[in-house]
Amino acid sequence: MENTPTKSSPVMPQLIILTLFWIGLQLVATWVKDDFSHVSQYISEINATGSTAAGAFGWVGFIPLAMVSFGVLLTARPHLRVKGISHIGWSLLFFYPVAYLGAALAPCDLGCPTDGSSSQALHNIISMVSYFGFALGAFLLTFTPKTTWPVRCAFVLLSVIIALGFVLMINPELAEVRGAIQRYIGIAQLVVFWLLLWLKPAEADGGSNE
Repeated sequence: MENTPTKSSPVMPQLIILTLFWIGLQLVATWVKDDFSHVSQYISEINATGSTAAGAFGWVGFIPLAMVSFGVLLTARPHLRVKGISHIGWSLLFFYPVAYLGAALAPCDLGCPTDGSSSQALHNIISMVSYFGFALGAFLLTFTPKTTWPVRCAFVLLSVIIALGFVLMINPELAEVRGAIQRYIGIAQLVVFWLLLWLKPAEADGGSNE
């Protein structure tokens, strides 16, 4: 039963906190910024230079969210059977907190344009590397030993959703819905974190990992 998550997993509380924090950040942004649109604006625009509460959202929103996701990955590692290429996949998931740290420390300009300030340029680079890096990490987790095909297929599907979603959301022709696309990507990334519960060692069920 290597692929059944255990109810006593020490990662579970942190996953719940991560998920609720991510949802809460969206809600708070709506309450504080009357003109903010989750359909047409990127999540990073919550902290865009010159916008309402700019800077504050970075320190009380993005940075804590990054720290929670760092904690999830570090806490989960001793309870995962990843090794070799799948261990690299787990390592690449750290691009998730890196992306939020980048949104806080290298905020985008208003409108998050392709061209802009030096902070915007750095922000764009971090975003591109982070999304594709995370997508690759999710894909490499399919090579985790003794993983069922449904779980493997889920990781493949999520990696495609994340990578393709990034390409779509930066398409100028889809600017009016780029925020909605990014929220779907965010949900896919959270699902990847939750799927880590299915990668625990067999010993967690009293079995053998051999």
